[in-house]
Amino acid sequence: MEDPKIQLVEYQGNQYHVVKEGLAKILNPPAQEAASKGTKKDLKDDDQMQSVFYNPIQQFNRDLSVLAIRAHGEHIIDLKKQKAAQKLKRQAGNGEKKRKREDDQTENPRPAPNAEHKENTETNDQPVSAAPVDQEPQSEARLEQPAPSFTVLDALSATGLRALRYASELPFVTKVVANDLSESAIKSMKKNIDYNNLKTIKPNLADARVYMYGLDNASKFDVIDLDPYGTAAPFMDAAVQAAKDGGLLCVTCTDAGVWASTGYSEKSFSLYGGIPIKGLHSHEGGLRLILNAIAMSAAKYGMAIEPLLSLSIDFYARVFVRVYRSPAQVKFTAGNTMLVYNCDVGCGAWTTQFIGCNKSKTDRKGNPIYNHTLSQGPTAGPHCEHCGTKTHLAGPMWGGPLHNPQFIQKILDMLPGADPETYQTCARIEGMLTTALEEDLDLTPSQFESSTPKRPVPSTKHHHDPAYPAIIPRMDVAAQEKYPFYFSISALAKVLHTTTPPIDDFRGALSHLGYRSTRSHTKPNSIRTDAPWEVIWEVMREWVRQWSPIKETSLKPGTAGAAIMGKSRENLRKLSDEDQWLSLLKKDLMSAVEAGRDISDLVTKVEAALYRSGSRTSWKSAPASAEKSSDADPQPVPEKAPAQPFKRPHPSTLEVVFDDALGREVSAVHTKKRLVRYQLNPRANWGPLNRAGR
Repeated sequence: MEDPKIQLVEYQGNQYHVVKEGLAKILNPPAQEAASKGTKKDLKDDDQMQSVFYNPIQQFNRDLSVLAIRAHGEHIIDLKKQKAAQKLKRQAGNGEKKRKREDDQTENPRPAPNAEHKENTETNDQPVSAAPVDQEPQSEARLEQPAPSFTVLDALSATGLRALRYASELPFVTKVVANDLSESAIKSMKKNIDYNNLKTIKPNLADARVYMYGLDNASKFDVIDLDPYGTAAPFMDAAVQAAKDGGLLCVTCTDAGVWASTGYSEKSFSLYGGIPIKGLHSHEGGLRLILNAIAMSAAKYGMAIEPLLSLSIDFYARVFVRVYRSPAQVKFTAGNTMLVYNCDVGCGAWTTQFIGCNKSKTDRKGNPIYNHTLSQGPTAGPHCEHCGTKTHLAGPMWGGPLHNPQFIQKILDMLPGADPETYQTCARIEGMLTTALEEDLDLTPSQFESSTPKRPVPSTKHHHDPAYPAIIPRMDVAAQEKYPFYFSISALAKVLHTTTPPIDDFRGALSHLGYRSTRSHTKPNSIRTDAPWEVIWEVMREWVRQWSPIKETSLKPGTAGAAIMGKSRENLRKLSDEDQWLSLLKKDLMSAVEAGRDISDLVTKVEAALYRSGSRTSWKSAPASAEKSSDADPQPVPEKAPAQPFKRPHPSTLEVVFDDALGREVSAVHTKKRLVRYQLNPRANWGPLNRAGR
């Protein structure tokens, strides 16, 4: 990203550095300029106590926010036009029916009691016959509706840079309120507004929560931007109440050390109502914690949320969420909230558990009817079924989709026409949004489907009107994320103490088995797939066997890697069919006795060994029952036999082929264009700046 052009000017008797970003310009005092460019150890006392600050690293955030609000604003304007047209159509239909009734009365008049009444009737008939001609220009005049209002609240505005950009770069914005609690920030903001000669911005000195709580229905906003220093949790409750029905919340949380780390799990629970996940997928877990906090804040007031775009960027999270006033949709919140059983200190596998259950059935017209019931649990035991290590609980967190594909595609369609001088981070926006769009596995074809990627299609419940192309249909309110989170191949290789497979080879192996895979925008070399964990670990075991053998002494008994490699095909072949499971159990028990430090530790290891033994016998029972049924006498089969549940084959029977060409084909299925998907540090000593002084 290029540094903004800076020039020294004199304004109102003082000298300032003018920083231009987008179409907006802000006046930076010299001390503030030093704070924006230096590191903490290089700053002087005057620089440390800056009144407000400018962080150029957040330009990507602001560029993306302008484009996202533009997409949402065009959606709102088209939606208002559609409603106005439908209202006029209904009124025209009612007027036509009224004129038809009047014409019928004219053709068949009621018998008048005297001639005077008859004469009045004939006189009144004349303008009635000319009414359609007179009303035609009136209908044309009514079609010319004034421009609909579109209001934005920058709740924590500081210098007012976001408000300046929204007012100058969004032509349909009618009012922007730039609020801040600091008097010095308001003073600087007014100076910047006058310097940019913008009349649609209204500075406001108040606590953001008090201001948003005090709004009436007529004063609510179409867009509310929360960009605090740290967490946005204290402002979420007020923001959902200050947004209009169908409004947009743009929320930034820079406290990644809380929502993406287990070092402060109690702090995360107090702020976001959930425990974070430990592991490389912690940033996606943090996004889901933030979304769940917004959903719970909205649900208390009969409002439901729809995440449009949820991104983990550098050191912060940025989510764009639509809120709707719909008590009926609030009932789906429990079914979209999940817990996670995470094997964080073992192999890294996870299992999800939704708190509620949204069961659907269709009525006579084919429309879905939902019944909200309790969810059965648990979906996982206290020990990991793959390595026997203890699992830890994370959540509750948002279990629905993170993005609306239609919204992302709308922003991507804007980028070719965006001015690169105004939006200097377009390359990174395109790369990150394309990667976020590819995260939807339903848009990714498998090996057995067409190689053409599927375009995001509107929900069948909300039909797309071609007369209003900017309208972004809602996602299915009952949609759940079937395959949340991602994993890193290097982390899997670390568990087995082997070399890391190339990502194309690994994705080619998954595709050869019929599973889909894609990237995650949060981490490079990450994989999101619909393959179950037993298949993922079988692919890794085959990588060790075929390409990267390891020494038997490299994995200590009782570790996660030893337990996973104990299920390898070679170990299973060494044992006879009669005693293989018993021998594995004996081996695990002996390892537990040797490695146990005390009684409690020994009990834990024995329990893990017994648990692994139970999972092995469950794998064995399926082929044994099938063999028994084949040897038995054939039984007459009824004409309509009930459908048998699908039984996944044992992982050791899978043919794993590491096809790098197929992996490259899978990677290029969405786009062959070289994109900036994961940008390195934009500049030296980058990161969050110091909090502004008051």
